[in-house]
Amino acid sequence: MFDKIDRYLELFSTTVMVLTMTVATLVAFVNVVLRYLFNASLTWAGELTSYLFIWSALFGAAYGFKIGMHLGVTVVIQKLPPKVAKWVLSFSLLIIFGYLVCLIVWGYDFVMFNHMLEMVSVDLQISYWIIYICVPIAMFIAAYQVLLKLIKTLQVPADEFSYDMVMKEHS
Repeated sequence: MFDKIDRYLELFSTTVMVLTMTVATLVAFVNVVLRYLFNASLTWAGELTSYLFIWSALFGAAYGFKIGMHLGVTVVIQKLPPKVAKWVLSFSLLIIFGYLVCLIVWGYDFVMFNHMLEMVSVDLQISYWIIYICVPIAMFIAAYQVLLKLIKTLQVPADEFSYDMVMKEHS
């Protein structure tokens, strides 16, 4: 069951990441061409490009948790004895998970606040809650990935623990 959900979330994250980055790049390129060759500009291009890059970065960060690129204690963990390394990584993952859960809650509250205010962006005339919905969604995906890594870490016997084994086995 987790594998199916994991595959879906990976496909969703990478699709959103690639599409938003592609559209942002194309919009920025077209706007530059219009500006320098035709002395015209799309008034909404800068705002759209900014929002799309934010979406791309957040969903890219969520995917980064899946492949283990955010865990900066790797060097330290690999130098520790297996039993100690397992608990250091578990503690690190637990802190990261807690932080991501806070971001989900705060992101959701921020989306609801913007929905209540009914504010819209200046150039695009899109409700801000739609723009900001990427925060709780991307952080949920990231938290899910971290939780899977934490579960996998806790399942490995302490004397057999290897950072690479845990990270590669799930990625």
